[in-house]
Amino acid sequence: MSDTATTTTPLQRVTLQLGQIRVNEKNVRQDLGLDEKFLKSIAANGVKIPIVVLPLGENAYELRMGHRRYYGARTTKDTEEEQDAIEVPAYVLDPSLREAGEDFIDQLIENDDDYRRGLTELEQADALFGAIDAGMKQARVAELTGRSRKEVSRAVKTAKSVGTRTRTALAEAGTYNLDLEVLGVLGEFDDDPAAVDRLLDAHAKGRFEFQAQWERDDREEQRARERVRPQLQAAGVRLAEDSDTLAPTAEPLSDLDGPDGGPMSAQAHAECPGHMAAWAENPREPGEVEYFCTDPDRFGHHPPKEEDTPETGGDQAQAQPQAARAAKPSQPSREYVKAGNKAYRAAERARQGWLKDLIGRKTAPKPLAAFVTEQLLACPKPVAQWTGDAGRRDLGKELTGHNTPAERAKTATPAKLTLLSFAVLAATFEKRMGEVRTWRTDSTARSTVYELREIREDARTWLTFLTEIGYPLSSIEQAIADDEPYQESEPDAPGTDHEADQDAGDTPDGANAEEPESAS
Repeated sequence: MSDTATTTTPLQRVTLQLGQIRVNEKNVRQDLGLDEKFLKSIAANGVKIPIVVLPLGENAYELRMGHRRYYGARTTKDTEEEQDAIEVPAYVLDPSLREAGEDFIDQLIENDDDYRRGLTELEQADALFGAIDAGMKQARVAELTGRSRKEVSRAVKTAKSVGTRTRTALAEAGTYNLDLEVLGVLGEFDDDPAAVDRLLDAHAKGRFEFQAQWERDDREEQRARERVRPQLQAAGVRLAEDSDTLAPTAEPLSDLDGPDGGPMSAQAHAECPGHMAAWAENPREPGEVEYFCTDPDRFGHHPPKEEDTPETGGDQAQAQPQAARAAKPSQPSREYVKAGNKAYRAAERARQGWLKDLIGRKTAPKPLAAFVTEQLLACPKPVAQWTGDAGRRDLGKELTGHNTPAERAKTATPAKLTLLSFAVLAATFEKRMGEVRTWRTDSTARSTVYELREIREDARTWLTFLTEIGYPLSSIEQAIADDEPYQESEPDAPGTDHEADQDAGDTPDGANAEEPESAS
């Protein structure tokens, strides 16, 4: 240990043993916050930043700043004798230059958030990446910082993925203190400044998870379309990229009679001059297309024959197919439906991700137990219909993160049991909302989906409760919760086919067609 001088300057740097230092009994800090990461760092590095002391005479000092470092250093040794021998760097103040009460002001300035600012998570990630980039092994970085290797790896990956353009966007938006999860998503879209802007805007509105899912889905869809286009071109199939290139007379092949008596197939229709493809309204997989006949009447294709009735015979219906089709209820545009379906599926995936995180917690929000009990007692349609369904059980496994949730219940705490019970109900309501047309209010959707109004009512119950426990609704979920037509389009990625965005206040064709239902 270096010798300590008895004469001090305003700020003299020395090395002291902890046994020479007495704790300041007037320290205002009550909670030292000796968390695991801090203690691991002290154990690996020792005390790097000097503590601050006042001399008491006879080689003794009183601690003024650095109580966390002092107590953290003591935890690295077992016996008091070993602890007293630990050496730490220190600055020695000159008592003659101190005024009354200055110790308390120093404590305030040193520790108050208004006077100091820690590194943001991105800055911390940059520091970890910088250490590894300079040649330090990842395991050593983890040891010296008190982090796990997984935490270091994740931070470094994030620092590398967030490029200059995204950092510039963060600076322009004045958005710095984002967590690693959000930063990691921004890094995914570092090559797309417009997507980064949309994500930052959604973060400010509390809709980040939804927008992240929307962007991922959109990117996957665009990549799939890039693969499908040349395949269609090679097969000689025309592609309608949007509704402007699909004739008003066009009908999907699924609505036309095929030569074998079933719905018309793409293969059977391939030689028709009206053969055309368009991107599917509700794709089961990215890049899926639907096939159409651009003018069934002209090219001799007809819808399935209606059964003969006293009011109208089959021959009459067959003879006037165009008039029959003209009598169909007003439909919203295909582009509006595709955009709504996409928003609904993105919201569904984001919501289920949020539910999985919630169910993975150790404790449940207070309203959960009452909701679980209420639903089990009332036994609404989702609970009655889907509790034993195989698909619901698969979704339950996904939400709980366990292949055998029932086995997990045997060792769960009471709080965790509430979450597991809630997972069962969550799976039933999510199963109930699996019908993509749940978001639609037009009569066309209601006429093709049995009990759509009841499904929407159950969806409102579910979404309204989720908002009570902190889930941020996307605009399409909000429309369902409010029982209003979906009008607010989410931000559209460049190059997507969302030409039918409506001006604020406009209602898409057919979206507000809420005619009274018949008594039957």
